[in-house]
Amino acid sequence: MTLPEAITNILSTTAKPITPQEIREAIKNQYPQFYGTPAQIHNVQSGHYKNIDHALLAHIYSTLRTNKHFFCDNNSKPMKISLKANDTAHTSDGAVIMRQREQRSSIINPGKLLEKATDIIENSEKYHEAYYKAETFRGPSLYFHQRALETRSSPLSQLHLEYVYATLATWGMHRMGQGGSKMQSFDTFRHSIEALADRLSAAQTFNLREMDDTKWTLLRDIFQSISVMASGTSLVGNSKVMHHILPNVVPPIDREYTLWYLVGNKSIRNDLDSEWKLMKDIISGFFIPVASDRDFVKRALQWIARKDKYPWDTSLMKIVDNLIIGSKKAIRNPKTK
Repeated sequence: MTLPEAITNILSTTAKPITPQEIREAIKNQYPQFYGTPAQIHNVQSGHYKNIDHALLAHIYSTLRTNKHFFCDNNSKPMKISLKANDTAHTSDGAVIMRQREQRSSIINPGKLLEKATDIIENSEKYHEAYYKAETFRGPSLYFHQRALETRSSPLSQLHLEYVYATLATWGMHRMGQGGSKMQSFDTFRHSIEALADRLSAAQTFNLREMDDTKWTLLRDIFQSISVMASGTSLVGNSKVMHHILPNVVPPIDREYTLWYLVGNKSIRNDLDSEWKLMKDIISGFFIPVASDRDFVKRALQWIARKDKYPWDTSLMKIVDNLIIGSKKAIRNPKTK
């Protein structure tokens, strides 16, 4: 069970809208697994919140504001929360189930993802060589990428956010003129990140081999709260922002290489829920299996140690991304060994 599901269950049993504080007390009584979590304890110890109650309340507020199933009535203080119409259904024994779109199976066939993971692992040397032979990405795209990663320990700092913003621009996320993708103003982007202070701090401690429902929920909250793209699609821009703050668990995702390789097409449905589901499927079903493989990790760490020769090998997740790009380069240049 996730926190949104617990909140849904609580709201389904109330006769009238209730406050976030009342939701917090119900969670403490009915779903104690969400109270005093490692992330909440870490945030209290780091000084982000004065106690566990405040840390849980902040997580509840974040969930309510980013989940489309909840209606927040801001006309009262504190605000009152209820479920939107048709957002729940009940089984014969009264148990609440989420809408079908929350329960649907993976967007991408898991078996196909594992086949692609095996291909990357077995051909990592070949794809790695093809990636660096192509020398496609240099100059400012590399410089700002490296600077953004180097400053990520202060994810809210002006300097770090400017480096991330510049990286996205040099990676083709803002096109001059009428056509093409467009980014939000820097201030809009900065404000959206500043509101995520505690969640980013917690997520920076995540290990890709230890992901659970609570951690995925936190990543979803971050993903759905970032405002960097002015155009309709969020997956590509938001994943690249998250990669430069959370490189150990989130890879950069794009249409040209990631979706081409894993999905077979470059189309993205412009819907935050669908885009998050696609991103989670890609990370959990492909990137994590590759980045957890013992032989791959051994080779990858050797590449990372040679920054002078392999400057783009900045993390396990980025190397997997590089190998995807290399696979396409290898197809175009079959002479690569």
